[in-house]
Amino acid sequence: MAAAAPLTILAGFVPLGMLAGGDAIVLGFLYPGLVYLLFAVGYTTIAKHVRGGGAFLTYIAAGLGARAGSVAGMVAYVGYLGGQIGFTASAAVFASLTVEGLTGVRLHWLPVAIAITALALTLGLRKVGVGAVTVAILLIAEIAILVVFAIAVIVQGGYEGLTVSAFAPEKWVSAALPGVFVLTFTAFVGFEQTTVYRNETRNPNHTIPRATYAAVGVLLVSYTFGAWVILQAAGASRFDALLAGDPSRLVFDLNDEFVGPAATAIMLVLVVTSFFAGVVALQNTSSRYLVNLARGGLMPQGLSLLAKSGSPYTANIVQGALVMLALCVFALIGADPYTQVVVWTNTPTIIAVLLLQILTSVSAIRYFRRDDRGERVWKRLIAPALSALLITLTLGLLISKMGALTGLGPAGNACVIAPLVLAALYGFLRARRIDPGTALLATLGSTAEAETAGHTSINEKAGA
Repeated sequence: MAAAAPLTILAGFVPLGMLAGGDAIVLGFLYPGLVYLLFAVGYTTIAKHVRGGGAFLTYIAAGLGARAGSVAGMVAYVGYLGGQIGFTASAAVFASLTVEGLTGVRLHWLPVAIAITALALTLGLRKVGVGAVTVAILLIAEIAILVVFAIAVIVQGGYEGLTVSAFAPEKWVSAALPGVFVLTFTAFVGFEQTTVYRNETRNPNHTIPRATYAAVGVLLVSYTFGAWVILQAAGASRFDALLAGDPSRLVFDLNDEFVGPAATAIMLVLVVTSFFAGVVALQNTSSRYLVNLARGGLMPQGLSLLAKSGSPYTANIVQGALVMLALCVFALIGADPYTQVVVWTNTPTIIAVLLLQILTSVSAIRYFRRDDRGERVWKRLIAPALSALLITLTLGLLISKMGALTGLGPAGNACVIAPLVLAALYGFLRARRIDPGTALLATLGSTAEAETAGHTSINEKAGA
């Protein structure tokens, strides 16, 4: 949930969504939430039977083979790495603006970004609970400020009275919906990270599904309700006039009007902490992907070294170093941190996650076709098949709209997705050099382990 950054999404994506599709932005959040609840059915079901903390690479390998898992693992890692680079650049931009607004001191974004990366790395080296508590506090704070805004708008009746016209029957099939799906499907990226922590939880077969469904459910309600509240605060009669100015200021200006400038100053600070919580979440996820890739023989074994806390050690340091290096390169070439760095690095993240979700759904179907493991047909076939179809349609839509997202032509867009292609190629070639019988063995575990492990995690068995 922290990686999905609710405050940042509502403050940053809703105005853009309103520009693209008007009040369709409300249902625009509802649809992907329902699709991801559907995806979570097959995702959490295969997670019960396949041990390991590799998430996408583990589950794809289980159903489609080690080589497919190798490709998926590399694509996932590069996608999340890009996401962290973009989140860090965004956090630095908003942190610089907030400091300037509060103190008058103007800071260059790069030193701020490096400091944010260093802090995320420090938290990443601690026990997972330390990072979890940190992002939980920040997440609760950003949701609290949104609740205050929502209550103020509802109590005051919005700008011109409350209305549910955004949920009218004709809105459910509005032609404006596809125009906002690129933004709204992206808003949920992060909820799938729950399974990465499987080896660090005491009762993963119960905890992981609950965490996954809770994350999607809370985000679905928060985004849909939050977009509706913003729409009520804006009001239909002045809707276009408000968006004609600076759309990025819309939510803050509305908060000024309905709550007050003091609360808006807090909201600005919480936007920064919201981004930072996302950086921490992506640091944790990416470093754990590196550990699983190393255990599977795809990356140097040294990356699997753990700290005394049980968190990744070498992988965390390498991850932080790669993020800092990329940010320095972008700064040297003069790339704008918000309009260029964020878009260029996060677009591959979106594409990677959607592609991996499709492959995971297909893998779940194939995995349970060999042995249904006592699972109902809804969990092992129908839900994964429907989610694969719907997410494929979403991916096709995103790719078709990619130029509008990046502002680049075909050659530029090819460069943006090139890291994913190179990662997939590396994963495929590397897997061919490893005995297929042992590739990803450490991540997947043997069939016997998967069937007899019960509720015991790999770490617990290793300790025993």
